[in-house]
Amino acid sequence: MERQSAPRIEGLLDRSITRFGERELSDEGIRGVDGPLGMTAKARAFGPVLVVEAEGTGSEFERRPIRPDLPTIDLLFVQQGEFEYLDGGVWRTSRGPLMIAPSGLPNRVRLTGPWRFVVARIPRQALLVHAPVLDDRVSIHEELTLSERSLAVLLSQSVRSEQEASEADARLIARTVLEMAGAVLRARQGGTWELEDRQTAIRDRALALIRSDGTDPRLDPERIASGIGVSLRYLQEIFAAGGSSVAAELRRERARVARSLLQDPGADGLGTTDIALRAGFGSSASLRRALAAFYRLGPAELRGDSSRTRTKS
Repeated sequence: MERQSAPRIEGLLDRSITRFGERELSDEGIRGVDGPLGMTAKARAFGPVLVVEAEGTGSEFERRPIRPDLPTIDLLFVQQGEFEYLDGGVWRTSRGPLMIAPSGLPNRVRLTGPWRFVVARIPRQALLVHAPVLDDRVSIHEELTLSERSLAVLLSQSVRSEQEASEADARLIARTVLEMAGAVLRARQGGTWELEDRQTAIRDRALALIRSDGTDPRLDPERIASGIGVSLRYLQEIFAAGGSSVAAELRRERARVARSLLQDPGADGLGTTDIALRAGFGSSASLRRALAAFYRLGPAELRGDSSRTRTKS
């Protein structure tokens, strides 16, 4: 369910707090140029979102990511200091407080004096629910809007806090960051959502998650909403408008998997309870209710229909 998770891509656990010194940063492909790195960082994981704050003194460093072309996007806010970056062999000075770029790009940066920045690393797929266009070019912006300043404050306070985040806290922070980051990208990179288009995209993402992870018994409507970065209430409203519900679509997918297993000759040795568990149901009773609701048949009847079909053929 969390394949598209920035913390998981970086090898970090959800709700974890991780500190990086020079050795750990070097392991991530960040090295000082002609001197020590002079840099430390702290990362916090909130659902699919990774928030990192880094600081140090004047230094020049080069980033050669261990894993290039990461499926994530960085929104980086410079909180203190100025920097220069190497662009086609030319050093360019930037005072822009916001940089938007695909993660994993190699780069070389000079920072003067004390500096600090905070970055949100977000899966591309999660952002596509909120922004119809994602530009793969690096962009630097010299003025922050009010919403961008608010996002920077949220990121900074979230990563600096030592307070343990509950699962509900992590989901709320992740959802808020996704919605705010999506608004930033829509404004900065162009593209607008019609409400109907956005709701269709959200519904499609939820159904795709159900199809890919529906057999995971831990998957429920709340986790589905969290996985695509929207509130459960909003997701339920979208499905209700189409005459269905998140829970019903999840049961439908599990019933489909169970039916396939029941009609598969290779699964004849599996009992009803085994099939229920493989399909993601918590019990054989839940399986029977779902099969009755969607197919008006029970496990034995489905197996019997399959056996008759195989005998006739």
